[in-house]
Amino acid sequence: MTTEPHEMTSEAPDVREGFYGFVASTPRLTYSDDGTPRLYFKAGQEHYQYDNGTRTKLTTTFHDVVAFNGAAQWGADKLAKQDWFLAHGRTSPNVNPNTGVEEQQFIASRLGHDLARTTYDVDRSQRRSAGREAVERGQDHAAGFEEPERDEPSHATARTM
Repeated sequence: MTTEPHEMTSEAPDVREGFYGFVASTPRLTYSDDGTPRLYFKAGQEHYQYDNGTRTKLTTTFHDVVAFNGAAQWGADKLAKQDWFLAHGRTSPNVNPNTGVEEQQFIASRLGHDLARTTYDVDRSQRRSAGREAVERGQDHAAGFEEPERDEPSHATARTM
């Protein structure tokens, strides 16, 4: 498991560890002494065994998930208990203050709802207007990929099932 921060080159895709599951506890947002937001929640992960075309549900496991800064703020605003989510980040050892036992926690640098298990409404109004402007300028989208003018995609809003 990766325990060191991920180093990137400018040309490499940002590929790290992933985590999927459901929010098993109410997400708790706190702030450090210097004002850094920190989000914590317990996440459940279902496991299955597949044998000869049959699927058997195994024991659900529970794990600590933490996020800082923008990911913490987004998670606190958007995630709720029982939401299905995906996370991008890394695992790190952590000593449980209640038991003194070392456990793995997942430090999420990105959080989002699991699209396979979440009903989503996406607001593409900005993108549609940009597309109409491109057509008016005579750009042919079939000619190939052209890097978009804006730096970031528009943000989606989610409704859980």
